[in-house]
Amino acid sequence: MAINAVQTQKTVGDPIAEYESMLPIWLRNRAVCGGERKSKAHDYVIDTVSFSNLLVPFSPSMSDTQYAFYKAEAELPGISSAFSRMLVGSLLRRTPVLKLPEELKVHSDWFLNDFGQDGCSLAAFLDEAVLEEIQTGRSWVYVDFPEILDENDEMAKPYPVLWKAESVINWTTSITANGELKLTRVITRTFEDDYTINEFHPVISEIVKVHELNESGQYQVRTFKSAPKTSVATTAGQRTDIKDKRQFDLINVQTNFKVKGQPITIIPAWPLNGHISLQEPMISTFVDKEVSLYNKMSRRNHLLYGSATYTPVISTDMPDEDFEELVASGLGTWMRLRSGETASILATPTDALQYMEVTISAAIEEMAKLGIRMLTPETTQSGVALDIRNASQTAQLGTLNTKITSTLRQVISFMLFWKTGVYVPVSLVQLELSSDFSPTPKGESWLRLATEWYQGGLLPRSVWVQLLKQNDILPPEYDDVEGSQEILANLDLMTKTNGQVTDPQI
Repeated sequence: MAINAVQTQKTVGDPIAEYESMLPIWLRNRAVCGGERKSKAHDYVIDTVSFSNLLVPFSPSMSDTQYAFYKAEAELPGISSAFSRMLVGSLLRRTPVLKLPEELKVHSDWFLNDFGQDGCSLAAFLDEAVLEEIQTGRSWVYVDFPEILDENDEMAKPYPVLWKAESVINWTTSITANGELKLTRVITRTFEDDYTINEFHPVISEIVKVHELNESGQYQVRTFKSAPKTSVATTAGQRTDIKDKRQFDLINVQTNFKVKGQPITIIPAWPLNGHISLQEPMISTFVDKEVSLYNKMSRRNHLLYGSATYTPVISTDMPDEDFEELVASGLGTWMRLRSGETASILATPTDALQYMEVTISAAIEEMAKLGIRMLTPETTQSGVALDIRNASQTAQLGTLNTKITSTLRQVISFMLFWKTGVYVPVSLVQLELSSDFSPTPKGESWLRLATEWYQGGLLPRSVWVQLLKQNDILPPEYDDVEGSQEILANLDLMTKTNGQVTDPQI
């Protein structure tokens, strides 16, 4: 009976157990990848139950004031933040290449340069989506459509919406007749601001949308809304979960989702990595190592401050006025003893600092073995440089590239269907984010050697052109077939004189 009583308290706005198990990991990764400010905001109080703080206090008895002072001394290296950004840059450092069937090529510019709802390019949308995927392993792409009266309006177009990990709180799947796994319901939770009461400070309500397939197999959306609140807890600029119980009321049901008069029979939402089930974020290993390094460096700083301070002790019978004058003429903290008394001090922790530096160096080397290479600044170089020199890391990037490309091909195919009413098989949508994951070009000597191989008939032209693209000599969207036809067309306009090719217009 107790279990049933707990279950009846669940509402449409409550997440499932899988979500709640991964939420601390998502928040942890976001904090570390967000930098020192967000990491310290994550530890706004001491968690005396599970000790989930990134910066672990010295003891459970440490007060909030002592912990706040300790956080002020703390130092986050920022390796995961720079590394996650570098991974995004590795995937998106070149303009994506999109090839559609001949009759639909006119829409290529729409996807490449006007992809998002705000008119952002495909690369700009992916910059945010891929970073979300790296940090949480749980980003979704949902295709929405503007509410218009005429669906044949040429200016109207569907657009993608990024669902972040915390937004998708529930989901269900089913097995189709041919054995495929199909998404049948996905529930999202967001916040809505209402300025009708106060034009400057809104009241906030939770909006829960149930995207599902009804009994007829058609797509519909049920919208629920909670009672408004005047404030919601915010951590590092991001609204956090509401802990207290609240009731949700059904306010709307949309069932008229059609494409050129045909009802939609799928939920137009795809996980970016292709997995409906939860996956461990790829950055988690590095985040865990950096959290350990964060604590080591912070404790070293605490020891440094302790070893750099001292307290002068004076034993004298001088009057108070003379002692106060002596104290005012110097710096630091003074201690006054009566004549004949003695005071002793503990030795500064210089030996402990040496061992701590060795431990920090070992932790940095351990992170380097996982795939991060930090180049120590030399001569005129400043800052921390990151580089990929790890085969397994390159393989992970390649796998992520393949997953994202596969998902985007499905998204683009569906958006074309919604825009034109023409079904385009996913196999006919060719998309390429990045063909290689080498962080640096091959170099002039390698390109010259590859060109000699091509001229000598030892290398196919397609491979040679691909090498030129990878080294930014040719633009990524260059089509060699069209280029060859243009060369032949130019040769037809030219005449040969004395064995030389000249332009008759000159």
